[in-house]
Amino acid sequence: MTSVNYALIQTLKDCSIALQTPILLFDHHHKLTYQFPDSFQGPHPLLRESLGPFLQQCEHTPYTLQLYSDAFHQHLFLYSMFNNQGKSVVIGIGPFLQHEVGRKQVHKLLILHELGNEHGEALLDYFNQLPVINQVQMLAIERMLGRVLPKKEEKPGHKKSEDVHHKKAYQFYAQTTPTQKDSYHIKEQFFHAFKKGDEKAVEWYQKYKKEFSISLANGDDIRSEKNHLIRLISELTQVCLEEGAQRDELFSLSEFYINFLETKVTIEELFELESNVILSFLSRLNQSKRGKHYSPLVERAQKYIFQYLTEDISLTKIAEELNVHPNYLSGVFAKEVGISISQFINQQRVKQAKELLSITKYTLMEISILLGYNSQSYFTRVFKKIEGIGPKEFRNKYYVSEE
Repeated sequence: MTSVNYALIQTLKDCSIALQTPILLFDHHHKLTYQFPDSFQGPHPLLRESLGPFLQQCEHTPYTLQLYSDAFHQHLFLYSMFNNQGKSVVIGIGPFLQHEVGRKQVHKLLILHELGNEHGEALLDYFNQLPVINQVQMLAIERMLGRVLPKKEEKPGHKKSEDVHHKKAYQFYAQTTPTQKDSYHIKEQFFHAFKKGDEKAVEWYQKYKKEFSISLANGDDIRSEKNHLIRLISELTQVCLEEGAQRDELFSLSEFYINFLETKVTIEELFELESNVILSFLSRLNQSKRGKHYSPLVERAQKYIFQYLTEDISLTKIAEELNVHPNYLSGVFAKEVGISISQFINQQRVKQAKELLSITKYTLMEISILLGYNSQSYFTRVFKKIEGIGPKEFRNKYYVSEE
């Protein structure tokens, strides 16, 4: 076992029992040396690979509790510290989920990551053992861990200068790694242009990457670019949130891109996707500035729709979740938004479909499944009704070649 204080191990085990959440310990080679409970089934090899960059980044900021999320709906608190021998160890609290991952979600993951159906049952069994923790519980866990995890020893008279302030939306790589003064200036110019809705933000970010980017994956250039892109997505999500954009739409967009980037296999593909990411978030930000303000009931309905956009949702299910009569919800929603709930759902799905059609090679059947439609033909009819042309014609016209 990694050399960690016995009392700390017992405290972590108590936390695991109370929170119903696994506890993991990794040594300085990132090898898993201890887990509790023993019955916890380790992740599928594909999921295990996504953990490496998290551990590496966590070690850059020891004694700081951080929350990471991967492309497989998993969330994990990580805390890097030094043991009695002065070697780095990482404590993991999790993984856990924020919503159940069922057979349909697993099927989507298999499509997104180009895995065979033979992996389906193993992934489903793995996800079924993970606890589901909501945001309120997650914040409570964070506060509790902040009290029980060891703090960095300070020299006498040395005032602690870092305030550990974690924001949920910075799920992954939210720290700015370059330390040069000029790098901060260029990064600020990027964010300034982005907040103004200026597409020159793409040029500023490319300049920043060219001059100040560092490797985030031990010499693996493709993995490093993916990690940079994940960090960018998290940062843009946070900026858009602070500027008033729709939270659940942003999280849906963020999840889509974090999943999609893992399918890329060349640096050139990732560079191209980088620009698409910035422009997509820029579009959401500009839309929010032109958007209307709705009543709490309609906002809650929209939040539910964005959260479960790719699932089998209906007016009845939404009304039941919000504890109102379907007819009342339907009337209020249509009056404020100007369209029915079913039309709104289809509009949001088609918006995501347009991105999938223009930057991916997924078949129409795969896209219809990913967006929650039961048949390709129905998806095609909905798409054509909203856009005026079918999805196949849209792809022929707007597909961005990766060559």
